[in-house]
Amino acid sequence: MADTEKQKNKLQYLLCPKCNGLGKINGKDCFECGGRGIGAWTGNYLLYWGKVINETHILHRKFTDAVYDTLDFLLMIFGITGIMIAFYIFTQTMERQGTSFQSFLFWTENSFRMFIVWISLITDTYLFYRFARRMEKWPKIPNDMRIIPTPDKPFVWENIRTEASGRMFDISGVFTLDAVRAIEKSYELGKKYNYSALNPIHLFISLLTFPEIINIIVRLGVPFDELRTKLSHAITDHSLPQEKDVMITIDFYKALFESFVYAASAKERTVYLSDILVGVINSSEVLSEILYDMKVDKNKIINVSLWMRFQRDLTKRIYATQKITSLHSKSDVNKSMTAVATPFLDSISEDLTLYARARRLEPCIGREGEIKEIFEIMSGGTRRSAVLVGFAGVGKETLVNKIAYLMASENVPKFLSDKRLVNLSIPRLTSGTNPAESEEKLLRLLNEVKRAGNIILFINNIHQLAGISIGSSGSMDLASVLSDAVAKKYVRLIATSSPSDYTKYIERGSLGQVFEKIDIKEVKGNEAIQILESKVGLFEAKNNVYFSYDAIAKSVELTDRYFHERYLPEKAIDVLDETASRVYGQKGKDATVTENDIAETISLKVKIPLSDITEKETEKLIHLEEKIHERMINQEEAVKMVSSALRRARAEMRDKSRPIVNLLFLGPTGVGKTQLAKTVASIYFGDEHEMIRLDMSEYQEKSSISRLIGAPPGSGDEGTSGYLTENVRNHPFSLVLLDEIEKAHPELLNIFLQVMDDGRLTDSQGRTIDFTNVILICTSNACTSTIQKRVEQNYTAQQIKDEIVAGELQQFFRPEFLNRYDGIVVFKPLSREHIRQIARVMLRDVEKNLEAKGISFMATDGAIDDLADLGYDPKFGARPMRRVIQDRVDDAVATYILEGKIQRRDKVVLDVGGKIDIIKSKKL
Repeated sequence: MADTEKQKNKLQYLLCPKCNGLGKINGKDCFECGGRGIGAWTGNYLLYWGKVINETHILHRKFTDAVYDTLDFLLMIFGITGIMIAFYIFTQTMERQGTSFQSFLFWTENSFRMFIVWISLITDTYLFYRFARRMEKWPKIPNDMRIIPTPDKPFVWENIRTEASGRMFDISGVFTLDAVRAIEKSYELGKKYNYSALNPIHLFISLLTFPEIINIIVRLGVPFDELRTKLSHAITDHSLPQEKDVMITIDFYKALFESFVYAASAKERTVYLSDILVGVINSSEVLSEILYDMKVDKNKIINVSLWMRFQRDLTKRIYATQKITSLHSKSDVNKSMTAVATPFLDSISEDLTLYARARRLEPCIGREGEIKEIFEIMSGGTRRSAVLVGFAGVGKETLVNKIAYLMASENVPKFLSDKRLVNLSIPRLTSGTNPAESEEKLLRLLNEVKRAGNIILFINNIHQLAGISIGSSGSMDLASVLSDAVAKKYVRLIATSSPSDYTKYIERGSLGQVFEKIDIKEVKGNEAIQILESKVGLFEAKNNVYFSYDAIAKSVELTDRYFHERYLPEKAIDVLDETASRVYGQKGKDATVTENDIAETISLKVKIPLSDITEKETEKLIHLEEKIHERMINQEEAVKMVSSALRRARAEMRDKSRPIVNLLFLGPTGVGKTQLAKTVASIYFGDEHEMIRLDMSEYQEKSSISRLIGAPPGSGDEGTSGYLTENVRNHPFSLVLLDEIEKAHPELLNIFLQVMDDGRLTDSQGRTIDFTNVILICTSNACTSTIQKRVEQNYTAQQIKDEIVAGELQQFFRPEFLNRYDGIVVFKPLSREHIRQIARVMLRDVEKNLEAKGISFMATDGAIDDLADLGYDPKFGARPMRRVIQDRVDDAVATYILEGKIQRRDKVVLDVGGKIDIIKSKKL
């Protein structure tokens, strides 16, 4: 069904049945189609390309343009010369006899120079007329041009004379001069390289000679050398033997039609180079594949095209606003001179329409639906005022700025024509006064608004008026005074508030009865990207840097993923500003801000590795198991699970809505469950203490939930942060270790159900904490006796796990809790050989400590065997080994150091029986 609808909204291409769309038969124009060959039916217009593209017509156009340009240049020189002569005569006259208009009358002064001046003035007037006339005669895309969904019965060539009569439109007339030149250049390219068929790829290559398109390609981060190579191969594949003339293919014409429709759909009046770029990509699978291979899809091209369009539109809007506002009074009086001055209002407010005329307000992209709704509310009905409700940073004030721009350019409904949009400052209204005085000021202000009759009030954060009590015993507040004025309909008002403040102060109060609520949602995806494209020009100019498209897109993607307490577009705008400043400081003037620069900025804020993987990090990730096994003996399955999870996370090959991995380690004490977590933290996070560790034996009471997520409201300790949520909030990329999870209260396990499934947790203050970049490891000593028995009976690890998960383990955890784990690993008891290897690993710590003091250390194999014998305990695993090393090695060496028996450069040898041999260094 969706595909059918999509087909219905596409152009219907019509090929002349006589010439098969080529426009020529035996080298002559087709009589049936007049040489047009192909047309496109939109549902209300039949489009065709009317300009002839051949060598003769291109030379004629160039010659005509050259003649016109030369004539314009000569007329301009003559006009400027006359102005300079007039200025010379004026200064000379002023020096001799003062100002005299008679000096400028050549027929009374008999002055040839003044004759030249008057002729040049006439020339200047004629030149201005030529330019204005040329722009006026330039065809425009009709306002009603659109693709109308076509009926099931397709439009056919035979119906042209009946159904398309009077509705034919030559699209070649609305292409800009640069656009026409690009088309002609593609023909010349085909002629130069002896290609008989002109395809969209030739048009694309000709586009690459124009600065506007080069700018787009650079913004997309496409390497020109690589693009040139790929285009060269593609052209070779499509080349044909030379013929008499270059044939323009149907696909080439389709690219022009697609360009026109793209421009028309954006309400453009002419077709620009960037529109042709989109049309070419839409009509050429070869080009789409080439760019896709270079990480550029159609969506990116459209967004950068919109970026260029915004820059053009901004210039047009500035010109249009200047043109219209030049007719306005520079004071607060309206055009009809009927408005009343508002001195008191002016002292505590800002006129946004005046700011818009001076172009001092931030531009706003999109939000047409919300603005239309505001206008509908204000135009009539029972409520003629609107409150915009949205979180900080979603663009409520910027939306109001757009209304100010629309009012300044008079692109608004009639009831708003010639009105002022005034921003009332609540702090300036209430500061330095008591509630009664604030009421008096508000009433005075409202009276001025009523008398003026041309004011629309804007109040940001209107909830601040609620609660300022006035009257006897605080019987009413300022909000009631304002709502009374709004209810009487002599004040139209636009206000803003946050969702929580609206619910708390406005919804059920007096303001809620007179305001219509409009929800301002957070922008996402392409809409957010397009808003940022309109903002980056300021950062580029301020910091002398250059933003790539990928940098903007990455700022939207990453801030949306990691900054959960702020909202788009504001949070991404701040990141762009900060990154531009940092890149300028690091790379200097004219540097390009890349997506990796954006990732580095956000990495610094959220402490998550987001930038490109370095060679050093790649080496670490690939050999992570080996690194871990340098400090971790046995337990290969657990080591592999953790290592694989980290590699998937760094390569972004995982479900980003869940933690990196959820693991449950089962086994007796001392087998390495906690040690593995410490080892991973040390190797990948930099330090074994860089993990969030909770001993769940301390959370056996239901009330201990508050220690995890914070104290609830009304508890007396509200505002106190939870240990778990606050640590993850500050260190979102971390390892969370829940030791002895079986000892926690069952209610606490419900909290972790949400964490493991959705990757988020709401704390007591209502903040959503992101757990999607957390490695969650739970350890448990549950089922220890069963594990030990099955190991003695030579069961495999998989057999042991299957048995306890299906049976005994469910006495400790509910099935839905166990199902949330990505892996349940059974740690086997350690053998004597494992203990021997662990002894060797632990002695490395002794070696490092002594090395820091300039002392060498080694242990003989016999000493290690001796330690293994003393430290082996099947019941407690490797735990006794640390105590043995501490008693037999650390204590003895420490005593020798304190007694001065061991000096720098000496060598300490640990031998059988705990004997310490000291090999003294050679005296210097």
